[in-house]
Amino acid sequence: MFKRKIIGVLLACIALIALIQNGPTFLENRKLDRYLADDGFHAYTFDQFDESNLALFTNENETMLGLAEMSGDGYGATTVETVDAAPFDYIELEHEGTYYWGVRLNNNPQKVASLRIIGERMQGEHVLNRPEEDTFSKYHILKLHNVPQEDWTIQTLDQNEQVIDSIDF
Repeated sequence: MFKRKIIGVLLACIALIALIQNGPTFLENRKLDRYLADDGFHAYTFDQFDESNLALFTNENETMLGLAEMSGDGYGATTVETVDAAPFDYIELEHEGTYYWGVRLNNNPQKVASLRIIGERMQGEHVLNRPEEDTFSKYHILKLHNVPQEDWTIQTLDQNEQVIDSIDF
């Protein structure tokens, strides 16, 4: 009986610690989700970078992709219409000099391990999924430090770094 009480107290402490650490993020995500739902959108995923909560979202028939950001100074969102049969869709949001990208993988997301962005003066690679672990997501939010300004290419890569899809802009 005494052991059960100790285990119960320990579990309550762990739950309290988890709530304290993740509570504000959870509440901000719920608030952001309500804003999106009020405008007829559905959030795919949420993420937090620095002091900003972000949501990748779509409309009911998934013909639009959007990225919303909520921070201490307010709420903002941007949307793009999606292209039929595109291997992936992306959207960019800039806030105070920081760039965020939302990516929706449309073709074989379980095979996509990373996303490579190639510009004239920059190249960056971002891990999206780990196929060797049999876990994957179609939806990702990335924080970028540099964004290509001129000609650039986005590539999806498999776990062997072979290009799956490539789009030039």
